[in-house]
Amino acid sequence: MPRIERFAVGPIDCQIVPDGVAMYDPADLAAGVPADQIIAALTVGVDEKGELAVPYNGLLIRVGGRVALVDAGLGAEGARQFGEPAGRLMDSLTASGITADQIDLVIISHAHLDHIGGLTVPADGGRVPVFARARHYFWQAEWDFWTSGHGLAQVPEELAEAARTHLPPLNQAGLVELVSQETEVLPGVRLLPAPGHTPGHMVVALTSGPDGALYLGDAVLDEANFTHPGWVSVYEWNPSMAVATRTALIDKAIAENRLLIAFHLAARGYAELTGGHYRLRHVGGQVPAARSQPGGASRSPATATNTPSSPAATSLGMFPDTGTARPARPGLASVAVS
Repeated sequence: MPRIERFAVGPIDCQIVPDGVAMYDPADLAAGVPADQIIAALTVGVDEKGELAVPYNGLLIRVGGRVALVDAGLGAEGARQFGEPAGRLMDSLTASGITADQIDLVIISHAHLDHIGGLTVPADGGRVPVFARARHYFWQAEWDFWTSGHGLAQVPEELAEAARTHLPPLNQAGLVELVSQETEVLPGVRLLPAPGHTPGHMVVALTSGPDGALYLGDAVLDEANFTHPGWVSVYEWNPSMAVATRTALIDKAIAENRLLIAFHLAARGYAELTGGHYRLRHVGGQVPAARSQPGGASRSPATATNTPSSPAATSLGMFPDTGTARPARPGLASVAVS
């Protein structure tokens, strides 16, 4: 297990809470890109099967006497089902001195299995929420997609089954909170729309005066998405929308000097724009004071590397659906565009 890292954004205390890792074929992370290029961009090794170890990292937030968890990981059942060394979020919470009944809010960036698998457990022939006291926040469009027959018909059965398993018990327990606009859920903690990876994917902005951080969920899947923001994985619901959202978020982070954290990033850091390309500069410890950005750093869509046609990323609102579909790949958790 990676070590639990702690940092602060003003009075907002944060901890990375690892859920473990899972093994991925490099081709899953950047469709159509040769595996050797992906591996080189990620600067990581592969195992004997040619697979990469991809980290799963949730975020624990404490502010104003309340505790929020962002993303619930794969869950022990999912880890056993897929044979992955993940599903260890509860161990990380225990190591952080937090029990399930101390969580006041659970924020779900999106409803893929590796983010919702830890939400419920079997009990008395049914299922019960793990975080029984917590309000569970979803973006309205995300909840609607993953709880409708129309939405589930578009996704692979393993993803549909996860939604059918873990989402209804939350609703039955009266724990679901749905948002459809930017919403502050705790002091300095705001939910922002970031669609593309899924229909209602959202990110979490942490702000205290000049300091800020941005939890990206899966809007950025790995460090290669900084140097190659146009690379899209087989998991994107709408690839062109995902690229537009990704570049808008990175530009926002640069302009506002926000620390970046994401579920699958091995390390947190600051995005920079150098020579027309993004990079992630790793940092540790507390978020530094705001720095000026010479020239008001921004990025033109024309400089994107391998970027498919995408809508203009003028805001973090719900981008128009391009209607661009891509075929499902057998055996992979690919999702067609509705």
